[in-house]
Amino acid sequence: DETMKITHIEIHADFHDETMPIDAPSGSALLKVGTDTGIVGYSFTRADPQPIIEQARQALIGKDPHALEEHLQNGLLQWATIEHALWDIIGKEAGLPVHKLLGGFQQRLPVYLTCVWPGGDDQSQVAPQQVAEQAVAYMEKGFKAMKIRAWRPDPMEDVAAVRAVKEAVGDGMEIMVDRTAHGPGWIWDFGTAYKVARALEEAGATWLEEPFLRGEVHESARLNEVVDIPITGGEGDCKLEIFRQYLVHDSFEIVQPDAILAGGILNIKKIATLAEAFGKRCVLHGSNGFGLAPCLQISAALPNCNLLEICVVTPPLTPQEQWDKANQLIKDPPLYTIRDGYIDIPQTPGLGYELLGE
Repeated sequence: DETMKITHIEIHADFHDETMPIDAPSGSALLKVGTDTGIVGYSFTRADPQPIIEQARQALIGKDPHALEEHLQNGLLQWATIEHALWDIIGKEAGLPVHKLLGGFQQRLPVYLTCVWPGGDDQSQVAPQQVAEQAVAYMEKGFKAMKIRAWRPDPMEDVAAVRAVKEAVGDGMEIMVDRTAHGPGWIWDFGTAYKVARALEEAGATWLEEPFLRGEVHESARLNEVVDIPITGGEGDCKLEIFRQYLVHDSFEIVQPDAILAGGILNIKKIATLAEAFGKRCVLHGSNGFGLAPCLQISAALPNCNLLEICVVTPPLTPQEQWDKANQLIKDPPLYTIRDGYIDIPQTPGLGYELLGE
């Protein structure tokens, strides 16, 4: 049997303390998956990789990295980081970036910056005028869209921030709003969500994300039906069935699977195809640094994707400034190229970056 085999799965680089790229949360790592042909795949994980590695070794060592559907049945859906590395191997073997293997056609995508200021999570410490000034600063650097949280105890203060931004930037920049309903510690009732959505509409916001608890199909559908602003969500979900429910009930105008939480590149292709059949967009929940690589590759292959989220950006930094340390780990920096608000889809085989020492 001359089929390629997976021989080892290990941590390539741990990110802790002073060695941690600013775009990598503590406990994150680059993983390495080796094969008997010498081709190695790399991928980024946001969480402690040890539990994933142990389970993946048991299921995958000695197996063919190409057999993704079989592996998804055997646990790979829970180890999306490993799935990304398998795509890196497949792309390197083919000598092509992953998006080309998936029918990719987009060479670049407009980006939006999800901004979280230092300090309190609910962002109460950030005055609307400060948000507006930062929006102008990003717009002057070529960025055309940003997203802020709606976590303030009085959500009409979040609306005030959106209003300040739109007054400052006009049509020069879009602004999205993310409630991330499980995040602030309390869930909006329907009346609050309706009031905020209507006010955001009037203020000129582009969309309202996750106004209700994750997995909640019917409240989102009810809101989506009675407001004009697009309601979006799905970043915490994985199974095709929940996305089918969202689409059947018209819960969201845009589904937003996460490259890790949604089980990886192949499963996102399926989710996006479901959405396409319902005439809906699929715009991935973003990442940053090395974590953006799979998002870029799959997004470039989706006809119903027209944006890429860079998450999280810490004002006043730009994404490029946050990639400084990641740039030190790769052969051909910068990690990605952003020009005039667009990010280029990497054309290097696999996920699109080569590490020093590869």
